[in-house]
Amino acid sequence: MSNKSDDEGLASSVARALGLNRSQTQSGSSNRTHARRPTSLVPPRQPPLPKLSEWSTPAVPDSVWSSMDFMLGVGMVIIQENTHKIVVVYEKEKKYCFFPRGRKDVGESLEQAALREAYEESGYRASFMPHWAPHLAPFPPSDPEANYRATTEAIAITLLHWSPRTRRVGTRLVEKPGGEYLIHWYLGMIPEDMDREVGTGMPDEQNFESHLLPVDEAIKVLPGQEAKVLQFAWAVYRRTLEINQQIREEEVKQASSAAPTLDDDTGAIRGSTNDDARPNL
Repeated sequence: MSNKSDDEGLASSVARALGLNRSQTQSGSSNRTHARRPTSLVPPRQPPLPKLSEWSTPAVPDSVWSSMDFMLGVGMVIIQENTHKIVVVYEKEKKYCFFPRGRKDVGESLEQAALREAYEESGYRASFMPHWAPHLAPFPPSDPEANYRATTEAIAITLLHWSPRTRRVGTRLVEKPGGEYLIHWYLGMIPEDMDREVGTGMPDEQNFESHLLPVDEAIKVLPGQEAKVLQFAWAVYRRTLEINQQIREEEVKQASSAAPTLDDDTGAIRGSTNDDARPNL
């Protein structure tokens, strides 16, 4: 049978193991051997947010949003070939500029929505521009050559939120919660000779008009998020032009080295026919 001093020694040992002070263990002779447990649990510390590239704003905490709290949208940065001008939409009554963008419809892919919104709001039938933007999407194992081709993946995502609002439903006022709006941005293009169509938008979009602006002017008139998207889109566009030029030069070089020629002495055909040579990027 243990004596009182043994019990007190055990209580002290348990208290030290649990990080409790002496006063917490001496709450009466009837419960000296039962250490008091913490009344609340401390949540685990969140890891620090990662540092992102110079083209991005700071990272956001890990989050979960239900379908009633977010919308998926799309937008397109449209560049006119040869002139290198940017399509900017202007709202004549409210007097502000923006890129063509909008919500994805039910059953519609992001790519389909991007082309539709670009046409409805700008009046131009844009197409996707194959580009060489750095990205983190894996290439499919079934297509090993994909690494050597440009892509039409989204080049950016922006995040907006809307505040709670109250609406009248019959005689009642119903409060609607706020939410998050994620917009996927694509790079598009139009030929220099394409004419803008009018009346392509929804009834509340008839005040829209499109302008072709040099990139510096476009950055000045666009709102902050879209100006930042354009800065990255322009960097991607310039990178794409440079890589495409390198590919063309390499193809000309390979075609020249592969072309058969006549030997000056024998008249025999000579030359390389390496069809598998790829541009060295």
